[in-house]
Amino acid sequence: MNITTSSLTTQPSAYAGRSTQPARAAEGGAQSIRYLNSATTVTLTEASHDSEAWLQEYDRISKTRSGPSLAADNSIKTIEERLAVFGKNLSLARPDLAKVDWDVTVKDGRLKVTGNVSAEDKLYMEARLNKDQSLVGAVGAYMDAAKSYLETTDLNKAFTGQNGYTGATMTYNFKDVSAQLEGKLGFRELIAASWSAYDNPSGGERTDPGNFRGGTSLEVLASRLTSLPLE
Repeated sequence: MNITTSSLTTQPSAYAGRSTQPARAAEGGAQSIRYLNSATTVTLTEASHDSEAWLQEYDRISKTRSGPSLAADNSIKTIEERLAVFGKNLSLARPDLAKVDWDVTVKDGRLKVTGNVSAEDKLYMEARLNKDQSLVGAVGAYMDAAKSYLETTDLNKAFTGQNGYTGATMTYNFKDVSAQLEGKLGFRELIAASWSAYDNPSGGERTDPGNFRGGTSLEVLASRLTSLPLE
């Protein structure tokens, strides 16, 4: 069985109502399947028409990318909600800080404040952010999901495809994903970027991302990480 993997722009309307069970490829043909909660399409071309082997391969790739994508979606929604609460509380307690350009990253398991904020104020904000166990847990879960989705492994093989956020063709062959993200990933900026994929270019109401924004956010990260050439 030959496997060609490529990612595509996440559009909820294209995913809605899709079954997790693929239709079998026609004799001598190829079957493209799009996994739920994933910005990835995998084309399976059967060299030998062995239905069981084909479905096993589908199941393997589906679990590799769909699971982390859904986990990222759950996590980024919680991160967004908790940061919104933090922002409201900050505007009441310290309205001067609420107007400052700041963001949140993670380093060695702790949330760190970045931006145009004094060292003293960063400590003030970080102490309160790290007390929010829902936020801390969601950030940890998101980082785990990002590593599972992006890091090249025996199950999550490297490939060249179309990035689901930028639309550009790129190589997905990432190593040391955690090290590339820690201390550099800004969650407020990432949230804004992931939402931008669903903006209406003509104005008006934004497209409902459903449970695909997590996958979109992972594609945002993929577009920014350093990828190794395919061997």
